[in-house]
Amino acid sequence: MSFELINLTLPTVLREIGEVLDDYPEHPYQSAFAIHEFRQKLIAHVLGQIPNHYTIAGEPAPVRKLGAPHRSPLAERMHRETVIRGGILHILRENADRLNHMFQKQRA
Repeated sequence: MSFELINLTLPTVLREIGEVLDDYPEHPYQSAFAIHEFRQKLIAHVLGQIPNHYTIAGEPAPVRKLGAPHRSPLAERMHRETVIRGGILHILRENADRLNHMFQKQRA
């Protein structure tokens, strides 16, 4: 039987990045993260800053053990949104010169 590791957090992060970016102006925010490289950097930044949940496809579901209490879904979502917004600013700041050059070339 074949097994595959699946990141259950990734689809949520992708959706929430889109939702957060919708709150920002087209230029430079949405324009910058419409560029594949910068969208990937943002995704990696966010996934590296939050807890990720995984499953293994092809494996029977494990019996859940009671463990430490988890954050509420609302608290987790607010944390992800804060990380996304911080990541947007960080990546724009880190790549400001490149993005400015790219946008100038598009206008020319």
